[in-house]
Amino acid sequence: MEKENTYLNLYLGALKTPWINHCKELNQKPGSVLKRFVQDQLKESVKPLKQTRESPDDAIKQRFTVLLTPSEKAALEICAKRDQCSQRRWVINAIRAGLTKQPQFGMKEIKVLGNSNYQLLAVGRNINQIAKALNEGGESHNISELILDLRKVIKVHVKAVSNVLRASVGRWDIE
Repeated sequence: MEKENTYLNLYLGALKTPWINHCKELNQKPGSVLKRFVQDQLKESVKPLKQTRESPDDAIKQRFTVLLTPSEKAALEICAKRDQCSQRRWVINAIRAGLTKQPQFGMKEIKVLGNSNYQLLAVGRNINQIAKALNEGGESHNISELILDLRKVIKVHVKAVSNVLRASVGRWDIE
């Protein structure tokens, strides 16, 4: 039986010299740096976990204790207060965000998203009014006003949701 070749030949062309110099600055062999890049890429290709049910899990929760440094605890208190939730909820959200790669919203964001749904329902009602006016042969001036009003509502809605999304994406970054 033939032994499998585990080597990879890579043509770098003009990139070879800058690559060699870069690795020298890192005080590492070019092959070991490349191997680490490949390992990192393979780690990132692993699919994140996902929520499997629509309703909350009512099973008995399991205790897990985490010891924090005083500065970590102080930062946790600040973040939980900022996000209008308990420290426990903030830690759970951070864990879930790390596991699922999905944002976990605090009360502030939940309120904004709830209002967003309300605004979308209003947009739907406005569209129905426009469709009804068009079907009845209504005045084009009234239809234009309805469309302009609808456009304003959509613009406000998009801005609010964008702010929530931006806050959620950056939430778990640590400086």
